[in-house]
Amino acid sequence: MNYVEMQVGSHGTGMSEAVAATEKMGLDAGLSKKEALRLRLLAEELLGMIRGITGDEDEDFKADYRAQQEGKSYSLILEGEIVYTKEIRKALLAVSSTGENAAAKGFMGKIKDMIATSFLPKEDGTNGLAGISVGLMSLGSPTGYGSDDNMTWSMRQYVDGIRNTAGEEAKEAWDELEKSITASIADDVSVSIKGTKVTISVSKTF
Repeated sequence: MNYVEMQVGSHGTGMSEAVAATEKMGLDAGLSKKEALRLRLLAEELLGMIRGITGDEDEDFKADYRAQQEGKSYSLILEGEIVYTKEIRKALLAVSSTGENAAAKGFMGKIKDMIATSFLPKEDGTNGLAGISVGLMSLGSPTGYGSDDNMTWSMRQYVDGIRNTAGEEAKEAWDELEKSITASIADDVSVSIKGTKVTISVSKTF
């Protein structure tokens, strides 16, 4: 097993090094240049998730990044602690004159917004035992019984849900998936939130 492990920051600290090290790990493990490029793209997309995730562009949000290789299977993992306040959320929403979060566009944008929404203070009324939803994305308890200190989401389950849903919203969600670099390359993307710790994982077997 080969691995890359380093800290990255939302202002770009360590990002280029992490991406380059991930690509090199793939090449050293025998991936073709095309496969290594795909691995690099997944790393870039994952690391891009932490930009503005706290809603404060002035804050250099830190996260731990790990890339692991075993045979032809690769796991890219981003993990960090988030403190998300109602004031920060309001500032995000105010960016758009319509009151909608303009960042919540596209597949990765909606994942980021789903994570951000889960950290709203409970008195805001949008965080609770029912889970968090952004469009057809739903972040909820892995047991199904509701536990807002342990919530998960999986791209595989999301795709299955879209396939079993009719209507314009499902069509738009499918279009977003087809346009997404991550969704078109990765085997799965998962999100886990326990307390203030967020873990985003991307898996790919070549």
